Amino acid sequence: MNYKYLVADSRNLAQVFAERHLDKADLVLTSPPYYDTKSYDAPDYQIGYKQTYQEYLTDTVDVLQQCYDVTNDNATLWLVTDTVKRNGMLYPIPFDINSKLDEIDTAKYSRSKSWILRDVIIWNRAKNIPWHSRGRLKHEFEYILFYSKNDEYKYYLDKLRNIYDYKKWWLTYPERYNPKGRPPSNVWEFSVPIRGWGNSYQKHLCPFPFPLIERIVTISSDCNDVILDPFAGSGSVIALAYYMDRIAIGLDISNSYKDQFEKEVLIGAKGYWLARRKELQETCSKLQLFENTNLKLRKIKAGLQLYSFIKDRFEPSNSIFFLLDSPVQEHSVDFVVAQCLSNYSLDTSILSTFIEKLNGKYRTNIFVKFKDLDELADSQIHNRTLYAYSTQSIYRYQDKLTVNKMPPNSFASDYLFSDIEINIENPIEFFGKDKE
Repeated sequence: MNYKYLVADSRNLAQVFAERHLDKADLVLTSPPYYDTKSYDAPDYQIGYKQTYQEYLTDTVDVLQQCYDVTNDNATLWLVTDTVKRNGMLYPIPFDINSKLDEIDTAKYSRSKSWILRDVIIWNRAKNIPWHSRGRLKHEFEYILFYSKNDEYKYYLDKLRNIYDYKKWWLTYPERYNPKGRPPSNVWEFSVPIRGWGNSYQKHLCPFPFPLIERIVTISSDCNDVILDPFAGSGSVIALAYYMDRIAIGLDISNSYKDQFEKEVLIGAKGYWLARRKELQETCSKLQLFENTNLKLRKIKAGLQLYSFIKDRFEPSNSIFFLLDSPVQEHSVDFVVAQCLSNYSLDTSILSTFIEKLNGKYRTNIFVKFKDLDELADSQIHNRTLYAYSTQSIYRYQDKLTVNKMPPNSFASDYLFSDIEINIENPIEFFGKDKE
């Protein structure tokens, strides 16, 4: 069993790890109890309950610093927390916790290092208890503070890239889009679950939605990594991390939450992940299609611009232009100009400068080659299926043919012929309907 839900006081975290010989964690994902708000169905000595604000901060930071001690050097901490208003005064808990971490008592912990803040993310919870008060609008977000121990932390941003809401512009301006898709912003929208995970109503008042857990586990860990939640609550972090093939460890002071975890949360996490894996497979296929298509579009667009440059600047007559993909180098293409070379003259220095600009803009490697028209019949081009592109559209070829079926030279010069095939009829619906 690759998960452990331990009923224990998180203020004894280091002792629990030592006594149970637990492996060091690679990722800490947690949300501390809110200050002076809820009893959490736990003993009165729980953190945040009937404590002063300073006592609450001290205990919370102490747990987070113990997390530092029981994690590997490349570990990260994702801390979900919020401000709270009491007696008309706002307590900036996330920022006070961060200040306390910066001022950690190095003598107490026998070292001089603590968590390093890397980013702050806004979690828009969308659905929330509709409370508001004088001096505070209806509150719908929390903070996610992202920390690491050093500069060598795990951060797999490419795994979170997406192509949601892409319209037709990604086809006409492929150079403006990362071939791997776009990363998420620092505002995340995940609704808080309002019903139970498995077969009953939600009993824990501050549950993590599974998509939020999935995103953090994905970006900051690998399979078989150890995921730790020192304030486990209902155990949603432990449950989903387990089904995502991680080793999950959670601590909570309440026995009732462990019962709920075993009876409901594990069931809900399993159902979520089975459905989610199918979605991820479809998303992966679409992202791969997007990347391949984006690279093709970049080559075609760069080739058409070079084609126009040569025609406008040097006015070659009776020339045929080819753009041939490289089977070996992913970003490389051969731009072949076929003409009667005895009558051919071209300033290569001007051409080289322009190609250098194209390569930088479109992330391509263009190699220009010149062939005599008489060589076409005996060249490798002769046997290739070619697609005719005009400057009017880069994502839809005009005709499909081979060298021996090409139009006369006077018409052939109106097209760029390539073995790269792109024929997108409906740009908006090319990838189908995506969902996040």
